Amino acid sequence: FIHLFCFVSLLLIGADRWGIELIGVNFRVDQLFLCIFALLLVVKKAYRFTFNGWIAAFLFLSLISTLFAVSIMRGILFYCSIVYNVLFLFYALASYVKCYGFGVFIRIFRMTMKVQFFILLFQFALKLVTGYEFSFLPSYGEYMGIYRFQIWFYEPSYLATYLVLWFSFSLMQFLLRGCREYLVDLLMCLAMFLMSTSTSGFIGIALTVVVVYCMWLAPGVTAKKLIFPVILLAIFLVLRIVFASMFDVFLGRLFDSSLNEASGGRIDGWKETWKVFLENPFFGVGPGNYGLYLGQEAGYVPTNVSFELLATLGIGGFLAFYGLTASLFARAAALYRRERSESAFLILAFAVALILFTLILQINQGYLRLYHWMAFGVLAGALERERMLKKYSFAEVSHA
Repeated sequence: FIHLFCFVSLLLIGADRWGIELIGVNFRVDQLFLCIFALLLVVKKAYRFTFNGWIAAFLFLSLISTLFAVSIMRGILFYCSIVYNVLFLFYALASYVKCYGFGVFIRIFRMTMKVQFFILLFQFALKLVTGYEFSFLPSYGEYMGIYRFQIWFYEPSYLATYLVLWFSFSLMQFLLRGCREYLVDLLMCLAMFLMSTSTSGFIGIALTVVVVYCMWLAPGVTAKKLIFPVILLAIFLVLRIVFASMFDVFLGRLFDSSLNEASGGRIDGWKETWKVFLENPFFGVGPGNYGLYLGQEAGYVPTNVSFELLATLGIGGFLAFYGLTASLFARAAALYRRERSESAFLILAFAVALILFTLILQINQGYLRLYHWMAFGVLAGALERERMLKKYSFAEVSHA
């Protein structure tokens, strides 16, 4: 049952549209499954709290920001969401990985992504062939004659951002470790990027390929490594011809208009959010209070996740959040430098995927995305498990 609810929770972890709006907060179906998942871990006696200084700092600083919020009541509601992510995502997934291993999580994660691929493919084919769509699984609409799809995510860019985790992890396994089984993952993921039609997704593909390719070249240049860009260019040209209109609309606008226009006005939004931060540098305007501070509706939000952290939680919350990201990556890199084992590489690959995901996330807002905190928890649990295994192994050798 624990594995089943882990699977369902990960499968629906981006189901932003499946929820109920109550007192200004969206209670989602994936959050319900995560609660059951955590409860099962408690019954199993596998749920564990391991002190993390960055998590503690983020919780404390977010609480201080809440006390200085424009609307304390709204701030409290959002602070509850922060606590929820810490308890039911960070510590629940960390406990799961510590108990069952990182490899088990990766198998379930890949399985959920492949299931999402077939659901998205069905949604895509149904709409294009029959023009019909289910009310609970609608398309995102049409932009300049092109249908857009996002499964159950809030919008296509949310789906594309999540796909960066899968794509970058899979590309590292395929290129750096030579795992051919990940070629299927890569092809499915690329198809999902195309069906989402998200510009941020295309940028994510380019960024990931460049970073992973440079990592692949680092040990030394070979003929095989030099041919790889040629193959990629050929694939791109084929896709450019087959999906010409889509590329013209969603990639061409990066070159045919200003960066602000291509981003849907997000750049102007950054200036506004930066100004709010400068006016409230220490504690911010309170979690979830950005729109209220500007005299807008509560649902009015920033257009960049880093500026959102600065404006709503202040400099302290910003540093704690990214301190957690940096510390997890640094520990994963240090583990791989020490051990060079298969498990250490898997953890490093997921840490690199988290960094690339975080970079693409800058195109949008939302520091409480469930899959972001899932990645935090999984890495923390994997690193803790490696530490425990090494400790027990050392103790056994010492005893012998």
